[in-house]
Amino acid sequence: MTIRYRLLGPLEGPGELPGGKPRALLARLLLDAPRVVSVETLVDALWDEAPSSAHKVVQVYVSQLRKALGPRQIETRAPGYLLRVEPAEHDLGEFERLLAAAGDSADPGPRAELLRQALSLWRGPALAEFRSEPFARGASRRLDELRLNALERRVEAELELGEHERLVAELEELVQAEPLRERFRQQLMLALYRSGRQPEALERYREGRRQLVEELGLEPSPALQQLEQAILRQDAVLEEPSHRQPRTRGAVMCLGTALTDLLAPLCTDGRELLLVELADQAALSESSRRLDGLRSKLSARGVEARTASFTSTAPGEDLARLSSEQETELVVVGELLEPQALEALLAAAPCDVALAPRPDIDFVGGEPVIVPFGGGREEWAAIELGAWIAAAHGLPLRLLGTAARGGRRDASRLLASASLALQRFAGTTAEPALVPPGPDGILAERGSVVVVSLPDGDLGRTRRALVERTKAPLLLVRGGLRPGGLAPERTLTRFSWSLAEG
Repeated sequence: MTIRYRLLGPLEGPGELPGGKPRALLARLLLDAPRVVSVETLVDALWDEAPSSAHKVVQVYVSQLRKALGPRQIETRAPGYLLRVEPAEHDLGEFERLLAAAGDSADPGPRAELLRQALSLWRGPALAEFRSEPFARGASRRLDELRLNALERRVEAELELGEHERLVAELEELVQAEPLRERFRQQLMLALYRSGRQPEALERYREGRRQLVEELGLEPSPALQQLEQAILRQDAVLEEPSHRQPRTRGAVMCLGTALTDLLAPLCTDGRELLLVELADQAALSESSRRLDGLRSKLSARGVEARTASFTSTAPGEDLARLSSEQETELVVVGELLEPQALEALLAAAPCDVALAPRPDIDFVGGEPVIVPFGGGREEWAAIELGAWIAAAHGLPLRLLGTAARGGRRDASRLLASASLALQRFAGTTAEPALVPPGPDGILAERGSVVVVSLPDGDLGRTRRALVERTKAPLLLVRGGLRPGGLAPERTLTRFSWSLAEG
């Protein structure tokens, strides 16, 4: 198919596109194409303070776009609109397809070529022309994270092909532009060492460590420290590219220490636990000492942990940046953040984010991990985290779906499909349970922790009731750009499930 819409750079589309808010609305639809984007989400995307007529104004903008693109290009479908475009017809969809194809390739030659093709689709910063629109603030950072991740993977493949000398200059520029991004620095150190420039490789390590300590109070990751030691002893494993090097597991980062007992077992398989605290200047030293003491205790339990304490005037953005630089798989917010900071984190974090709105409730094992599940695309992040927690703690996983009601069938077939996916991709099983819709059915189930998907926009009545009435720790999970291993390519049939309003 021919690419008809371009978002990875200045927005382009078939025909003459309108300017202003209608143009921004098209960009927002493209970000989720070809999925439905609700009217509420579009209103929030276009206005910080929406006018009372915002819903009608969105209808006007959609009409203007239909005149420019054709009346059938934007479809009205509850609860909003979708842009009728195949993934191969817009550059973001094609970029994601090429990334997925590269992930399936074990051979570094084809993998590098697929990633080069993907990166060639970028014509400049994405969404730059919409920087004043609310939706673009976080989305542009998330798209840039996708680009940087693809760059890292392309460089990794080319290092496997022995192209270290050619890569040095490019990696020097990338490290200068992203000084706290450890993977670029690691790749640069390796390229320099293989090019016979050992002193420079070690100097790049010292520069990176100095910046991490000065800016974040954080030591380099174990992977970077181990690379420095391997260079110092001139380890033979560094001499030849290895096609069998396993990808380093991403870290779990938690704001606050209240959830340490819940999260620590997730990090006994090669992952790190990053414990972070935001402190004012007067309490910074005390916070750092306390975290270091906790790190020592975790180390005695076999948990690889690092800690950081810092001040911040923009905590949401800083936490998202730290998550990106440390290549985390999951960010857990175990302390209450101001709404604006939380919104900034959710918008910019590249990985899954889990919010613990009741960090005052202690985790006590013994009961199942509870996940209300309805098969929606956004819910797979919750089921994946629930399965991960259950496996790490040796607990049963219980999936909740709606019981039959009003002549509608129950969700047992959906839960069976989810269980089959879990068995294939996570090597675990799940207990199905059918409950009445709404919060009462969920709260009646005894659990060690409840994991629920976090939608865009308002939490809604059911989730608010869970926050107020839960007796077990509650995690609200929003999926990130880095896909998990369970979510199917095409979403399973949706059910009106136990979190449905009414």
